Amino acid sequence: MLGVAEEVRQFIVDDLGWDGDADELTDDRQLIRDGALDSIGILSLVEFLESTYGITIDDSEIVPDHFGSLAHIEQFVRSKKA
Repeated sequence: MLGVAEEVRQFIVDDLGWDGDADELTDDRQLIRDGALDSIGILSLVEFLESTYGITIDDSEIVPDHFGSLAHIEQFVRSKKA
């Protein structure tokens, strides 16, 4: 079973069309700043996270602190599931 960061990495590569290698998407890479996530990609990712992990993400929670890197996303999802 893949962890949150690994599943999100695969989602960005497979569904959002990341042009580089999946290995370039390290856990600490700045996804928004580096162009891996744009506004449409973030909305798609929110839908993916909600359906995959059975969580609800409020609009006020869609901030770079939660979606800035794979590590941040994993931490955010784990906090929502707790």
